[in-house]
Amino acid sequence: MQAIQSRRPTPAARRMLLAAPFLLATLLGCDGDKAVGPHPSFSGAGNGPNGKNATVRITPANDTLDALNDAVQVSANVPVAWTSLTPSVTTVDPTGRVLAVGPGLGLIEALANRKADTARVLVRQILRAVQVTPDSISVGLGPLFPATLTAVPADANGYPISGLPVTWTSDATAVATVLDGVVTGVAVGTTTVRATTAGVTGTAKVVVEDIPTPYP
Repeated sequence: MQAIQSRRPTPAARRMLLAAPFLLATLLGCDGDKAVGPHPSFSGAGNGPNGKNATVRITPANDTLDALNDAVQVSANVPVAWTSLTPSVTTVDPTGRVLAVGPGLGLIEALANRKADTARVLVRQILRAVQVTPDSISVGLGPLFPATLTAVPADANGYPISGLPVTWTSDATAVATVLDGVVTGVAVGTTTVRATTAGVTGTAKVVVEDIPTPYP
């Protein structure tokens, strides 16, 4: 049997073998006569945190107002249309100014490109004063000449707070007494009548005069 003789590759063949990896890389990186570019990016300005396709975010997201007619300014990260979902509690103008109009939980919506966010504004009335009307009266002696006072618990802006009990007292019961706001003179003189709610007091000055009884 004749032995198989090995043949060395020619110089031209060796050059082809060395160039093969580079040729393969070139073919994989091309599409016909066009070079394959980088993948397109979709992170345009419209998709950023403040772009036209951004998620709507309201600041502040939660707040509290302690009196009627108090206001808070809210803002959004993109241009929005403002709407109050609870107009009996809060209103909002086109600039995002939220106004308290009634006690409760107010919901403010910001809408842009069919995307929305909602802020919550709690409206409560914190007692700040008791308004006694009138603040000064004159009464005669005895039950024939009484006078009536009214007391209204109110928040910091003077809006009435309903449902709060009022306790009436007289600084000098020997001069005048008071029951549920009705003042009766006992003796000639001056005293102060107080209306108190939850530790907050309003006052009225009471002058008792000796008014002659008219003859029949």
